[in-house]
Amino acid sequence: MFKSKTKNEWAAFNDEHDCCIEPVLDLDEALSSDLTREREMVVELDQPELGTVRLLGMPVKFSRTPGDATRPAPALGEHTREVLETAGFDVGELDELIESGAAAGLSAEATGSFMS
Repeated sequence: MFKSKTKNEWAAFNDEHDCCIEPVLDLDEALSSDLTREREMVVELDQPELGTVRLLGMPVKFSRTPGDATRPAPALGEHTREVLETAGFDVGELDELIESGAAAGLSAEATGSFMS
């Protein structure tokens, strides 16, 4: 039945009869829709070494504890030492793990999301 009319024809039908019909949007349409923009579901921020990137915003909005999608993703290995120290590894063990490649340390030559 839904294939019998175009998206615009169904929108006109909805407007005329005040019924609850919404189109199924493809990804580009959904990401650029008024609802997505009004709810700040796509945000832009500066990502070091990449420039401005678009990310999905917070899907759930809480008035007393709002989420924050305003920080860039960490660089590869940026928090490795901190996390492994918290897990109980000492400096020598951390150096060994990073040098062996078992853990990723912060690397000046690392670009993108993964090191090969």
